[in-house]
Amino acid sequence: MSVPVLTATGATLRRVDAAFLDGRTNVSVNLDYLPAGDPVLPIERLLEDVVNPVLPWLANHAHAPGFGFNPHSYWFRLAVDNSTQRQLERLLEIRNPVLDEVLFYQVDAEGNIVNLAQTGDRRPVAERPFFHHNLVLPFEIAPGQSHVLLFRVTTTGSLEFPLEMWTPEAFQQRDQIQLLFYGAMFGILAVMGVYNFFIYTLFRDWSFVYYAGFSVSMMLFEASIHGFSAQYLWPASEWWRNNSLVVIIPVIVLCAVQFSVVFLQLRLAYPRLMPFIQSGNIACLIMLGLVPFLEYAVLIRICAALVFPICLLAIALGVHRWLNGYKPARYFVIAWSVFLLAIAYYSLAKFGLFERTELSESAVQIGVLLDTVLLAFALADRMNSQRKSFMHAQNKALELQRAVNEELELRVEERTQALRQTMGDLEQANHRLQALTMQDGLTGIRNRRYFDDKLTQEWQRAIRSRDSLALLLIDIDFFKSFNDKYGHLVGDECLKRVAQAIDNAITRPSDAVARYGGEEFAVILPETGVEGALHVAENIRLAVERVRIEVGEARVQVSVSIGVAILVPDEGRASQDLILVADQALYDAKSAGRNRTRLAQTIQRH
Repeated sequence: MSVPVLTATGATLRRVDAAFLDGRTNVSVNLDYLPAGDPVLPIERLLEDVVNPVLPWLANHAHAPGFGFNPHSYWFRLAVDNSTQRQLERLLEIRNPVLDEVLFYQVDAEGNIVNLAQTGDRRPVAERPFFHHNLVLPFEIAPGQSHVLLFRVTTTGSLEFPLEMWTPEAFQQRDQIQLLFYGAMFGILAVMGVYNFFIYTLFRDWSFVYYAGFSVSMMLFEASIHGFSAQYLWPASEWWRNNSLVVIIPVIVLCAVQFSVVFLQLRLAYPRLMPFIQSGNIACLIMLGLVPFLEYAVLIRICAALVFPICLLAIALGVHRWLNGYKPARYFVIAWSVFLLAIAYYSLAKFGLFERTELSESAVQIGVLLDTVLLAFALADRMNSQRKSFMHAQNKALELQRAVNEELELRVEERTQALRQTMGDLEQANHRLQALTMQDGLTGIRNRRYFDDKLTQEWQRAIRSRDSLALLLIDIDFFKSFNDKYGHLVGDECLKRVAQAIDNAITRPSDAVARYGGEEFAVILPETGVEGALHVAENIRLAVERVRIEVGEARVQVSVSIGVAILVPDEGRASQDLILVADQALYDAKSAGRNRTRLAQTIQRH
C-alpha cells in the first residue's frame, strides 16, 4: 500500500506500508532517484534531506528503473511504514546480481541510520548480508515507525535496479520453486553438453563438440547473470565475479560460429565466405585476449555488439541453405531466430531501450532452452537424414545381393545373364568412383590419368573398327610470363577459365577433354576426320580468345596454340605415336606465331 506525501520541494514521497505486504510486492514503482549527472552526494546530505527535503528527487513509474550502461552512481530512496503494533521483518531482493556495489542505509524519521549494509558483485557472497544468488537486504521496522531506505548503486554494467519486498516465509517458498527451475535448466544444458560430447566420440562429427561447448557456455552464462556462479563457482575470486561474462560470451559466439560452419557445411557451400566467417572467430579470440587489459564496461558493450551481426549472418546463411534444399537447416534457422529475438529483447532492455519486465529477464532463459532443444532436433534430423541415406544404400545393396542369390538358383543361362547385369551395375558404380579420382582438382575437368586411360581405350576401339582417331593438344600462349606477371592466383583462374571454354566447345558425348599437364590440355575426338578435327580446334581457339581474365580493374585476353593429329590406328602402332604427331603440330603452331591451329603434316587424309 502506497501513501503519497507532498514534500517541501514539491516532489511526491510515496510510502509503502510493510504491514499490507501479501508475501511479495514490487516496490520499484515506488522508488525515487537522483539522476545521473548530479554529483555523487555524500550520505550526510541525504540524511539531512530525510528531515528537511530539498533534493530534486525524481519519481520512478517503470516496472524497474533502468538507465542502460551508465558509469555514474545513482541514489534511490524508498519510504516504508509499519502501521502495526509489532515489529516486522522484511527482505529486499535486488534482482540484478551483477551490480558492482549497493550501499544500503535505513534511516529513521530524525535522520539517524538504524541499519547499514553493503552488497554487490564485487563482494564475496559469504560477506553479503544475506547468502543468496541475488542481492538480498534484510531489514526490520519497529511498530508505528516510518523509515526511509536509501540505496547508492554503482556498476560498470547495465544499471538496472529492480527491487521487490518479501516476507521471509514467502521468499523461502518462492526460492524453492525458483531453485528447482534453475536446477532443471542447468541440468538440461549440462546433460546436453556431456551427451553430445559422447555422441562425438562415437561419430567423430565436430558439430557435436561445438554444440556441447555452446550448451555448457550458455549454462555458465545463465549462472553468471543470475548470480549462481558468484555464489558457488568462484565465490572467492573477485576477478571472475567481475569478468566472467566477458569471458563466457566470446566463447559462446566462437562455439556458435564453428557449429554453424560444420552443421551447414559452409566450407563446401560458401568457400569464399570462409575468410569473413573466420574473422568472427578471430574477433572472439582477440576479445578473450583483451579481457585482462580493458575495462568491463568497454568489453561488455563490444560483446553485445558482436552477438547481433553474427546471429543475423548465421540465420541468413541457414535460410539460404534451406532454400537450396538442405533440409536440416530448417531447425537451425528456427532455433537461431528464437535465440536472436530473445537476446535482442534482453540486450535492448539492458541498454535501457525497453522497460525491464519479467518477460525481458526470462527472455534469455526461454531463448536458451528453445535454442538448445531446437538445435538438438536439428542434429537429430541431420543424423536421421544420414541414417536414411545409409539405410537406403544398404537396402539397395541387400536387394542386389538377394537378386544375385535368387538368380544363381536358375538355369546356367539365366544365372549368366543375371551375373552380367550385376557386374554391369558394379562396373557403373566403379566407373563413377573412378571418375571422382580422375578429375583435375583445379580446373574441374578430367586429369592426365583419365586422358591416358581414355586414349588407350579409344585407340583399341579404333583398331577394331578401323576408324580414324583425332587428338588436339592445346597450350596456353605465354602462360609462364602471364603467371609470373599476374601471380599464381590469377594464373589458376586463367587455367580454370580456359578449361571451361574448351569443355563448353565440345558438343559430342564421345569427345573427351582433359588437362594434359601444366598449361596444356588435350581433346580426344573418336571417329573424326581432318575437317571435323580442324573445325573443333578452331571453335576452341575462338572460344578461348573471347575469354577475359579480370586482373584488378583490367580484363586480360589469353590465347591458345593447337596441334591437330589424326591417325587410323593399327596393330603396328601405339597411342604414343598420335601424341608425338600432335605434339609436333603444336610445336609448329607455336613456331608460326601462336594463337593458331596447325595440322600434322604426316597424317593420312580420309
